[in-house]
Amino acid sequence: MKSLLLTATLLAFTGAAHAESIYCSFTEPFLTVTYNSETNKITVTSPDEGSAETTGHVTYQKGGILKITADGITQYLEVNLTKEGSDGMSDFVYPFEGAISNQLYGGCETDTLKKQPPKP
Repeated sequence: MKSLLLTATLLAFTGAAHAESIYCSFTEPFLTVTYNSETNKITVTSPDEGSAETTGHVTYQKGGILKITADGITQYLEVNLTKEGSDGMSDFVYPFEGAISNQLYGGCETDTLKKQPPKP
């Protein structure tokens, strides 16, 4: 079932389906990264630094990974569509693992695949 949902998510990024956004949460430092496939914009938000928005570029990597790079930002976001993620601060289980330049790990969700409380 999850692989079917992953396929639907991938189709959303190819334009064959409705627009879909990815929302990733990270801690230490606290960051939120959002990629909007309709506008092709990536927004990075930090409580200390505010927000910055720029054009994003999505490439598909082996192993079910979306790599999102942004104009003017040297770091990149990888969303692993085969692993569940965690924001490191809550008990929520995110449908995907997110990594910023393989240094900061967090959890990612989409408009249709949302984080869930842990299973009992």
